[in-house]
Amino acid sequence: MTTSYLKFPVLFLFFMTSICLAQNGSKEDFHFLERTEDIKINLKKGAFNIVKSIHEKAEYLTANKLYFANETLRFDSFTQLKDIEATTYLPATGKTLEVDYIETKHEFDDGIFYSDQQTKNFTFPAVTKGAITDLKYKEVISEPHFLGLFRFGTYAPTKKAVLRIEFPKNVEIGYREFHTENITVNFNKEETKNSTIYTWTTENVAKFSGEENSEAALYHLPHIILHIKNYTERGKTIPILNNVDDLYSWYASLAKQVDEKDLQKVYKIAEDIAKKYTTDREKAEAIYNWVQENITYVAFEDGLGGFIPRGAASVCNNRYGDCKDMANLLYVMLNHVGIPSYRTWIGTRDRPYLYDEVPTPMVDNHMITATVIDKDTIFIDGTDSYVNFGMPSSFTQTKEALIGISPEKFILKKVPEQASNKSKAIVNTKITFNDGNINASEERVLTGYEKVDFVTDYLYKKKDNTEEEFLNTTLALGNNKSKYQNIKVSPLESKYKTLTLSFDLLIESYAKTIGSKTILNLNIDRALSKQKIDIVKRKYAKKIDHKFQKEYTTTFVIPEGYKVTSIPKPIKYDGKAYGFSISYEEKEGEIIQHKTIYINTLRIEKEDFEAWNSFVKKLIKAYKKSIIIEK
Repeated sequence: MTTSYLKFPVLFLFFMTSICLAQNGSKEDFHFLERTEDIKINLKKGAFNIVKSIHEKAEYLTANKLYFANETLRFDSFTQLKDIEATTYLPATGKTLEVDYIETKHEFDDGIFYSDQQTKNFTFPAVTKGAITDLKYKEVISEPHFLGLFRFGTYAPTKKAVLRIEFPKNVEIGYREFHTENITVNFNKEETKNSTIYTWTTENVAKFSGEENSEAALYHLPHIILHIKNYTERGKTIPILNNVDDLYSWYASLAKQVDEKDLQKVYKIAEDIAKKYTTDREKAEAIYNWVQENITYVAFEDGLGGFIPRGAASVCNNRYGDCKDMANLLYVMLNHVGIPSYRTWIGTRDRPYLYDEVPTPMVDNHMITATVIDKDTIFIDGTDSYVNFGMPSSFTQTKEALIGISPEKFILKKVPEQASNKSKAIVNTKITFNDGNINASEERVLTGYEKVDFVTDYLYKKKDNTEEEFLNTTLALGNNKSKYQNIKVSPLESKYKTLTLSFDLLIESYAKTIGSKTILNLNIDRALSKQKIDIVKRKYAKKIDHKFQKEYTTTFVIPEGYKVTSIPKPIKYDGKAYGFSISYEEKEGEIIQHKTIYINTLRIEKEDFEAWNSFVKKLIKAYKKSIIIEK
């Protein structure tokens, strides 16, 4: 669901992904003196007029971060910006300078085919140490389902943050605070003759700064989400977003607007695919693979077009669509061949909410398809071109899905975490030794999300690098002198259950020889060795994208004229959430190392940091163990 009203929060999350709360009292270069949002809701004959008056006043304590003077205000089909006033006050001279040029631009981010989002861009003039910038503007909201959120904290310290909402007596407002337990938020309710006013005020909110591999910003950022629950006119209460029922009712009303004409070609494709198979599971998998391989994902952000799927015929003819378009195409094709399937709304793991907590469009940002085969609900996501049928996209694991059964009925169902044995890397390596160098022949068979991760990196991160440069960075085997040759990658399409990567490896000056003895370490792949957590500095849980297993069999051919004088003892760490085992055996002129690593969790909580570090330390210690051969 690529919608323009979500765009600013998404960009904000991207800018502040995985954040942590900075300590009060630290030296700062920039802070907000005041951040206020004043929302005024008017209602006349069932038509809402919603205006946000926004005010931000900031001070530059040093000249180190003058880039904050560059301002971007976003708007789209649901919002209109008015009355922008922006000035810089210079205390040293007493001058106030106005922004004299504001540029309006269309925004097209990577991966977005069309966006109705636009920006107002300007720079505060003459900003230097001591300058105070002042920004005021109005945001007119045309859709009452979108009140959005207010952030009490942000990327810089905030001296004072105020949210105020005024609404008629016949309107009911709902709200929910998140992550405000570490700040003091004062709430005040005021009644006037015709209105109710809610005000939230907080002071001295510390800034947030990035933290690698943690959950997205909204998991930690103190904020509040508002929504219009209902209004009453002529004795009748009209629902807007009282609860999940109302949210689904609105979604279902939009789904009714899907163009369902000219579906004969879509039906024919579905029939031709399905007739080759006997079971519903085989048919569904084949149709899913067809959509993955024939429909290109492109994002659209165009008003309600960000919510209403395009017709299946259009998507099929054009061979592209966004998440809701691909979800609807699967819905049409699967139901046509008799496989019960449903349009499904869901938030990715960047959204920390449940539907009952936040019955607003803020809870979800994606659409997939749910199909039921042999009483098993299978979540399928056409936008993930490489995940196999039967597994959800990794970024929807654990998330609550809103499954539309009919225009009047829905169910909520949690997307299950996928077991570690569904995402395996099976690595077989044969190593020979010659004059201090080693030659290795390796084959990696990847399944599940391990396969998806490699394919994604291979297609989108490799860029202009050679395959050897890509593998040297991605795998980092042996040492910095490793050379990859004869690289082969099996077909990448989703219909293949596994991906096979093979290559030959030359690692120069790898072994250490002292007299007649040679010391050689068979752990050329040291997965997780750099994953120790800084317990003192880290504030938030460590996020893991998916559970996985790695199984290594490394065979070292004992050179002629050598004998084995030392083999490491077995070592293991057998935890419920993560662990490993490494053992060695000598057999028929070879030393065989068996190594397994598993991660059975998607999150390392702060109270488990020491246990995690103990696991990593023991793994690193095991990695340092070497075999010794002697002439």
